[in-house]
Amino acid sequence: MSGESRKREKTDALLGCLATLGSVSVTCVLLFLNASFVMAVMKLIEPQFPSWMDRPGTNQFLLFSIPVVLVVVEWMLIDYARGRFRRPNDST
Repeated sequence: MSGESRKREKTDALLGCLATLGSVSVTCVLLFLNASFVMAVMKLIEPQFPSWMDRPGTNQFLLFSIPVVLVVVEWMLIDYARGRFRRPNDST
């Protein structure tokens, strides 16, 4: 294996790690914002909750699941937007 090939492998590995770190960072920020939004909305409409919503387990489940579902939807929108606005001659 030549020196040029090793250098290329290290560069590719570094770029892969940076892309993963960026994705994780964006996901963490989105989860934080989504959880804050869901908590605010739940506090706002709390007086109108049905009786089954008064259980702590139900609130905990909603505070966990809704932000995660929102992150999945947001990543799908990000992927769609990237594909939609990408130049046609880009191969990656």
